[in-house]
Amino acid sequence: MLLFITAIHLTLYAKYKANDFTLYNSADDQAAEALQSFPNILFVSVRNVPIATVQFGDVAKAEKEKKDDITYVRSGDTLQISGNTNQEGFQRPVTLYVPANVTLSAFNSSLTFAPGNKTAQNNPSIYLQKSSAVFPGLKGAFQLGHLSIQAVDSSLVVFDENTQVNQLDLRLSNSSVQSIESRIGQLSIVTDSLSRISLPAHQLLKATIKNTTE
Repeated sequence: MLLFITAIHLTLYAKYKANDFTLYNSADDQAAEALQSFPNILFVSVRNVPIATVQFGDVAKAEKEKKDDITYVRSGDTLQISGNTNQEGFQRPVTLYVPANVTLSAFNSSLTFAPGNKTAQNNPSIYLQKSSAVFPGLKGAFQLGHLSIQAVDSSLVVFDENTQVNQLDLRLSNSSVQSIESRIGQLSIVTDSLSRISLPAHQLLKATIKNTTE
């Protein structure tokens, strides 16, 4: 089962590398009409969404519900986004805007992050369970300030070229991280024996790495 989940993540990443996905274009004239806003959101939860493009902004936004395959539920400062697992073969791409300092959690989902208007002001915290997070940098430099990621249960984190992170705090449990020609400043990693770290030598040499049995 774990191998199957990892294979899905790697397949999606291969499609990103081959430009087989179209990332959300903020200049699209029809985009504003297709989005609904959720002001004052601090926490976003994504569940069972196989293809999601995430972009940082000032206010949480999501595509207006047109079908029964995805639902949005707001509870105070938390927005829950759920794909309908009863929809056979649900593969529709979903576009999300999240605040720059959001706490974002994903379960059984695949997220691709796209650059927004803000750069080093992006300081999100991300929790992944059986999920993937890809920072592809396909459309120019993608800069993040202080990024915290916890990845568990065969999750995958990928930093591609043109991605810049000033400070990265990473915690891995039976999960993987890959960095391909990205630029990472201060780097801290807490990992277990089941996780895999694939980083360039110069990043590993300056990283603070702690092994844990937890």
